[in-house]
Amino acid sequence: MERERLARYLVAGPQDYPRLTLTEFTERIVDLMQAGITLYQFRDKGYIYQNADERLRLVQKLVHWGQQLNVPVIINDDLNLALTAQAAGVHVGQDDLAIEQVLRYQSANFWVGLSVRNLTEMEAAQALAVDYLGVGPLMPTQTKTDAAPALGLAGLKKLLAHNQHATVGIGGIKLIDLKNLAQTGLDGVAVVSLLTQASEPAMMVQAMRKSWQPNAK
Repeated sequence: MERERLARYLVAGPQDYPRLTLTEFTERIVDLMQAGITLYQFRDKGYIYQNADERLRLVQKLVHWGQQLNVPVIINDDLNLALTAQAAGVHVGQDDLAIEQVLRYQSANFWVGLSVRNLTEMEAAQALAVDYLGVGPLMPTQTKTDAAPALGLAGLKKLLAHNQHATVGIGGIKLIDLKNLAQTGLDGVAVVSLLTQASEPAMMVQAMRKSWQPNAK
């Protein structure tokens, strides 16, 4: 995958929009695709569907819109769903599916992302042919109850010094953080609440674009 795909990476599911119907949720994600996010991860931790078909239909709609708008859709921690819905790939954590099993399905058209939380996991990941690493949490976050301790800017730089993969930072990232994060070597940032809780989501996407200047001095 192209590293530029990681620049503005939205991670969200219906639980992040508790007041919306699934149709309204889909429309909100499509709006953000049109606004300029570069990658979308469907993560629906804790959401309750009427049945499995309802979940599959939802993801198929999101994948369809992603294909139309050139925003690849990644599925969090569900390889079967990603393959069935013909998503662009799957993202797994250290405590989710065995990464070796997932990598059997990797191809130029099916990407695999892996979360790393510390130096031990970062060093182990270097031997894996993953497409990208999600590094974090960078800052304290409320969107993941089982999140590891925040790395902070210094901790992030320490991990990236041992890395050769494409990387996206995640966890509690605010707009004000982007200028400094852009200078660390990250290829992009993955955000949840920065966009899902924004009063003007499309304007926030554009603000992210302007704030992410990796070559700025």
